[in-house]
Amino acid sequence: MHRRPQSRRRLTHALAPTLHVACAFVLACCTSTPKAPTKLGLCEMPLPMQGGAPRPLRAGDWMRLMLVGDQRADGVYAQTTCTGERIEHTPLPADCEIQTPDPGIPQPVALTEASVVERILPANKHLVWIMTHRFPNGDGFGPVAAVTLTQRSAYVGSLGFLRLRPTRVDLSLWQIGSKAVLMGEGESCEDPKQPTTCRRAANVLVYDHAHFYAPPIRRTQSQECIDAPWVELTREADITLENGWNRHMKILANVSHDDRYVVITEQVEVADTDAEHPDIPARDVRRIDAERFIHVEGSGFYSRQPPLWPRIIPTKGKTQVLDAPRR
Repeated sequence: MHRRPQSRRRLTHALAPTLHVACAFVLACCTSTPKAPTKLGLCEMPLPMQGGAPRPLRAGDWMRLMLVGDQRADGVYAQTTCTGERIEHTPLPADCEIQTPDPGIPQPVALTEASVVERILPANKHLVWIMTHRFPNGDGFGPVAAVTLTQRSAYVGSLGFLRLRPTRVDLSLWQIGSKAVLMGEGESCEDPKQPTTCRRAANVLVYDHAHFYAPPIRRTQSQECIDAPWVELTREADITLENGWNRHMKILANVSHDDRYVVITEQVEVADTDAEHPDIPARDVRRIDAERFIHVEGSGFYSRQPPLWPRIIPTKGKTQVLDAPRR
């Protein structure tokens, strides 16, 4: 099949690894356009066969189901889903009470086998996230789908866009009352061999009418925007006090759920040390434990509680959180 550089094509199957990146692959593509929803879901394809029976789906199969590919000289990229929707990040509203630093504009990256994360669920269902883009800080971004396998086909029942740290990714689908919530976790490391250099974060989406949404958390009564549902599982910051001492702040967070809420548990420790006498043990200043209950309604998240972190570290003006670098 003749390949035209820069033409848009539907992803089909993986060929051979490239010479430069382990596990990278080139995809053979056939000219195609996004399809209209099928009778089963948003997108559908026949299951690949091997020896007269369906075989397990591989990375290239998930791409062929969920993406429209763009063959370039240096690899295959995707900027459009199988439904024709552009893969674009929506920034946090400017009027939010807390402005979590925006990760910037994600750029497309060449697709490899490592771009695909799959989580098997009961009843022949799968959660699949494909990292098609990267933010300037290294976070991954791309479509996430709930896929159901039948005897003959695979179909996308719901689709959305998810930002995650790109390694050791875990996906879960929670049932909270009558609503479904997708929770993803991932991490990035300055040195993969040193766990202390790894930063793990969680992100939460809500399912509503065949779509996964990434809404900001809003106040229950006033509907004012509080913050993004992006949770750093560990954060640390240092500041120098007026007396010359160093104040170290650390927060540990966890995301879980019960029958009614997404629950974010936060534990904060604040301690001071004398920079001129580092041998003297740190002096505990404050310890705080708190729980934030996030209610799911329609395609939105609602809560009465703001996060702890902006309340314990210096802020600029009203909303911008300033993290001091680790020493």
